[in-house]
Amino acid sequence: MLLSTPITIRRALLPVGLAVAALVAPAGAFGAACPKLPTSQAFLKFGDTADYTLLPKANFESGTTGWSLFNARTVAGNETGGVLPGSRSLALGTGWVSGPTIVSTPEFCVGTEHPHFRYMLKANGAVGLLATLISYRTSNGATVQKQVASNVSTNLFPGKWKPSELNPLSVRLPISDGQTLRVRILFVTPASMNGAGYQIDNVMIDPYRRG
Repeated sequence: MLLSTPITIRRALLPVGLAVAALVAPAGAFGAACPKLPTSQAFLKFGDTADYTLLPKANFESGTTGWSLFNARTVAGNETGGVLPGSRSLALGTGWVSGPTIVSTPEFCVGTEHPHFRYMLKANGAVGLLATLISYRTSNGATVQKQVASNVSTNLFPGKWKPSELNPLSVRLPISDGQTLRVRILFVTPASMNGAGYQIDNVMIDPYRRG
């Protein structure tokens, strides 16, 4: 699928020295306080009691407006962990492509009350890498990307849905209380996957501070 938004080319470093071009639209700069959105204990059955809110269209049930997709597409089949009901998920380079896969979320507001994000994922194939990055624009206009996690499908029991680890969000951003950033999350796989790939579903940020 072609990218649906204007793009710039950045370099996104993958684990074990692999590198591919990450295609992203720059995220916005510091702004006003983030809006309060509905939350739920989405990962409670996995022992995670934090409150989460879903990123825009991140359950993939109604298309991917606002997302940028390169060698990725929505497919039938919801995650089976019961985080949210549905019938769709997002496939990243599963079998039909040989090049890299680059997926970018719409930009969203992050404050210090949003320390982490989490999602459901499934490895398809015996070998493959998945790098997760965050992209943001600083107050002086510079765009910064940071790799925050990586997964290897051989460690994930291919064909089985599981929750991701807690991925750092505001804890890796240069903000303090009262400041916000406009941020995107990127999911990147390298060019050579030997037919492997991933599916992801229900990308959520955690938690909204209460009280």
